[in-house]
Amino acid sequence: MAEIAIIGAGMAGLSALHVLAAAGHQITLFDKSRGSGGRMATKKVGDASWDMGAQFMRAHSPEFAGQLQTWQQRGWIARWQAEPHEWRQGQLRPTGDNIERFVGMPRMTGLSRQLLSSAHPFIDSTRIISAANQADGWHLRSDDERDFGPFAGLIINTPPQQAAPLLASSPGLQQQCEQVDMLPCWTLLLTLPQRLNLPDMVFVKEGPLGFIARNNSKPGRDAGEAWVIQAGHDWSRQHADSPREQVQQQLLEAFTDLSGADLRVAANLWLHRWLYAIPAKALTLGALTDLQHNLAVCGDWCHSPSLEGAWLSGRRAATSLLTTLN
Repeated sequence: MAEIAIIGAGMAGLSALHVLAAAGHQITLFDKSRGSGGRMATKKVGDASWDMGAQFMRAHSPEFAGQLQTWQQRGWIARWQAEPHEWRQGQLRPTGDNIERFVGMPRMTGLSRQLLSSAHPFIDSTRIISAANQADGWHLRSDDERDFGPFAGLIINTPPQQAAPLLASSPGLQQQCEQVDMLPCWTLLLTLPQRLNLPDMVFVKEGPLGFIARNNSKPGRDAGEAWVIQAGHDWSRQHADSPREQVQQQLLEAFTDLSGADLRVAANLWLHRWLYAIPAKALTLGALTDLQHNLAVCGDWCHSPSLEGAWLSGRRAATSLLTTLN
């Protein structure tokens, strides 16, 4: 049994955790946030809550389709029955797809908490700022000057801009991370006193918005009318450093134009900027590995921009590491 560290408790890190734990290794999982999930995030404001990041999961691969089925049987996820629509040239149309989309129960973070159970320990609220490969293994240091290690192997599951500073021991991987372009996403959350006359899920193909969803249409969610309004990634980049009040107002105006609703009655407003939301172009390598140093880097940006891509990337990182640890 080897002791392995994973930095980042998003989907890729949790996927790697399960592969390594199933092989009998002891895993220490770190995350800078107070909980797990990464972009499988939930936000609560007052008595309202929303899935703030990834809105659903879907499968392109047989492997992930099988995993979704297992999670569904365990009650960790459920199918979101919303009929998808598209907004283009000022008109709403059904997309007509029959894709099965799933959500974590009773919120997206519910899935991450189930997947977290194999971590011993999970060290949250801890930002790792350096990783050094020494003769006895990997040594980590946090921003509050705590030291961890040694570990026989290391997996890094963070956006590439945050992974690069941790890769001084592997200049080749560091250079690959520095070449990845990540796109931001402004996300506005709000509640309303009455139901809007809109479909539950709309892919927006023009203007500032990219996707909107009625959060309360998902299984297990609170009943109150709650909306997630995601800006388009190009628009988000153009406005990445704009004043928050200005961004919020522009997103509200765009949502008003689409919905025709009076949003002066909106409540529990919350604006969040995902600085590293998705890769502009994923590497499609699965994961980055330096097996000489028992090191792997994973994330959706290594594979494909989705929770499925993150899950597959984490599995690739872990299975690669197992070839040198076993």
